[in-house]
Amino acid sequence: MKKRGLAMGIAVVLGCMSLTGCGGNSNEAKNGETAAATSRAEAKNEGEIELTMMGGAHLVSVAEIVLRDYLAEHPNVKINFEKYSYGEYPTKMKLQLSNDESTPDIMIVHDLYAPQFAKAGYLVDLSDMFTEGEVLPVMDPVTMDGKVYGIPNQLTNQYVFMYRQDIYDELGLTVPETFDDYFNQAVALKENGYYAGAFDPADSGCNEVFQNFIYMLGGQVLDSEGNVSLEKGKEALELMRKCYDAGIWHTSQQGNSEAYWTAFNAGKIAAFPSVAAHAAYYVTNVDPNGQGGYGHLAIAKPMKFAEDGRETYINNTEYYAINKNTEHLEAAKDVVRYLALTKDAAEKFSNVNEDGVMAQYATGCMEGIRAIAASRENGWEAFGGEPVVSELAEILLNTDPDIPFVDERSNEINNVLSEIIGEMFLNGAYTPETAVEVMKEKLNDI
Repeated sequence: MKKRGLAMGIAVVLGCMSLTGCGGNSNEAKNGETAAATSRAEAKNEGEIELTMMGGAHLVSVAEIVLRDYLAEHPNVKINFEKYSYGEYPTKMKLQLSNDESTPDIMIVHDLYAPQFAKAGYLVDLSDMFTEGEVLPVMDPVTMDGKVYGIPNQLTNQYVFMYRQDIYDELGLTVPETFDDYFNQAVALKENGYYAGAFDPADSGCNEVFQNFIYMLGGQVLDSEGNVSLEKGKEALELMRKCYDAGIWHTSQQGNSEAYWTAFNAGKIAAFPSVAAHAAYYVTNVDPNGQGGYGHLAIAKPMKFAEDGRETYINNTEYYAINKNTEHLEAAKDVVRYLALTKDAAEKFSNVNEDGVMAQYATGCMEGIRAIAASRENGWEAFGGEPVVSELAEILLNTDPDIPFVDERSNEINNVLSEIIGEMFLNGAYTPETAVEVMKEKLNDI
């Protein structure tokens, strides 16, 4: 796996990101500051400006709330917020871009669609908007021929280790540092009546564990060019088989099934490594008065799966992008700069709770990430009052996360993987080696 070092440590997780004076020499910093000042001045001098922002309904609503102070300070700027369902917005967006329309000016695009839009030539090169060290370097999906066509929005969905700290304390267990540590303590947990995760090969989402394992082992499903790779696929299935045969996992879809929450609220699940987005599920789905209760939940850096594996990875994100045909380029850049590159916006994103809209995450702004990691504010009751977003930010600062390549084939890929995994675990149709061979064959047909 190719590691990408981060000057002064890597960025944050569930909160917002930021690094003051991080990376880049003084001339680079001055150039970035000059470009930003020029953009702001040109935006203010354009007179009355009307922009359109488009994306998924929830994310656009969150951005709308974060932009309230910005718009109050820029009375000449009006933004129309166009909100669509997750399934609808890519089609609507692509239709307008392919027709060379000037709107939407600003887009929030998920990572699986961003490469397609960049390759099609729909987007503005944003490389001059930031310098090295200013943003968490997870722009591979939007980088073409050395040019960057998007700046990340939320980056607090990395793989983490979540667990019941009260049970761990009672049994004298500590957070595992390696996969072997995890497996051995999972066996000990089983002997005490607990599970160390969940996996159901009959569920359509069973591919999630497989992909988590591939990435943490240092592999990939698709390479950076979009070719089918499945590097570390065999090793991932072997580890999954080891855990499945040992009976250390509850048979349910972790975080996303009634069976899982029934077991969790009965106090039967003591460890549940997953992507950080699942942390919010434990706020809304746990029953503190259930048999066993939910105890004291905690989040930590994940165990290392292999010596050459990842420390963690970011499961998915979205990017702010600008339409190449916008009639208000500098104004659009200034809005994106505020949302994606300022500490002020980053701190706002870390705790949005207005008008029925809730979100807590970190943007790619390194200065914001550091501020969130240091703040220790906004504790989560289910996690013993600990500030989950701050903890996730701290984990990002102390790891070297990247984001695996995905594209518009993702849903079909997930379906194929789940089908073959189910056949392997339920019917013995494949060995890990033959399962990967069949996966490659079917994925190459998509």
